[in-house]
Amino acid sequence: MKQNPIQVAVVGATGYGGSEVIRLLSMHPSVQVIAATSARRAGIALREECPWLSTDLVLTEFDPETAAADFTFLCQENGFAMEVAAKLAGKTRVIDLSADFRLDDPAVYEAYYGRKHTNPNLPSKPIYGLPELVDRGAIANADLVANPGCYPTASLLALMPLVRAGIVQGVPVVDAKSGVSGAGRSRKETEYLFSEIHGSFKAYGVNGHRHTAELEQVSGMKVRFTPHLIPVARGIHATAHVPLKDSLSKKELRKIFDDFYRDEKFVTVQDALPSTKQVLGSNRCAISVEADERCGFAVVCSVIDNLVKGMAGQAIQNMNLMAGISEDTGLPMDGMWP
Repeated sequence: MKQNPIQVAVVGATGYGGSEVIRLLSMHPSVQVIAATSARRAGIALREECPWLSTDLVLTEFDPETAAADFTFLCQENGFAMEVAAKLAGKTRVIDLSADFRLDDPAVYEAYYGRKHTNPNLPSKPIYGLPELVDRGAIANADLVANPGCYPTASLLALMPLVRAGIVQGVPVVDAKSGVSGAGRSRKETEYLFSEIHGSFKAYGVNGHRHTAELEQVSGMKVRFTPHLIPVARGIHATAHVPLKDSLSKKELRKIFDDFYRDEKFVTVQDALPSTKQVLGSNRCAISVEADERCGFAVVCSVIDNLVKGMAGQAIQNMNLMAGISEDTGLPMDGMWP
């Protein structure tokens, strides 16, 4: 007997994250998107704002008091979810794509995000939603899942096999690069103009970048994290330089990663150094590991599409777990090429 579709609302549907959720859900066999909201563009057809989407959805105003979907994706900037999460409790299960509920300690949130957390105590604890690294049962039973950041997703998938093997000694250094879409669709600063970015490359947030707190909370250790902006639309490449207690060969390191990700559909451990292009449009993370035996380091390269595994795809992966259906339902495994 055919089951009723899972009803979904997408709040903030015209941004890169929200529109990518809708694009991916259009291919999901078990989902019906019943609402797409925009505070600025209510009453406008979504395809007018996002002409790459083939949809008849009309944008509406978001009203947390009348929320009725099975799942609601909050795709707004930081600060929005903390204001509405309590109003949604008991009405709809929530996947939040912002940073509002990723950090356990409100004081840490305030230190890194420069604002006081106004709603740290919800009826049930938010669950950090990186399925390959956290308890899937906790995600499945959650009322609110905090979707991880894109940088932390790529970086933690590179770090955690070594951390959990107990072989890290010292402070890992993560050198990460992101395409411009990671800044969001509404950014208007000059530095994000094509003429400013094209042919250029730079670091930013060299000390105290926001995602440092997320990396350290999950890994349980200090991490030296430096992000860079590269002149491509999408993709993240994270290179983790990890000091080891004892020098290990590439074969020994590769076995650690193979064993750790053996049953993970969305993580590919490979010999060749990965490129962002190979995962473009997919929900996969591709990883390679090298041994620098001279210096006693493991060097791990990890790539994802920041808008899919780093955002919308991972959010849908979490929704699938929460809905009790196969984790990979409706999610692309193959990249787009060329």
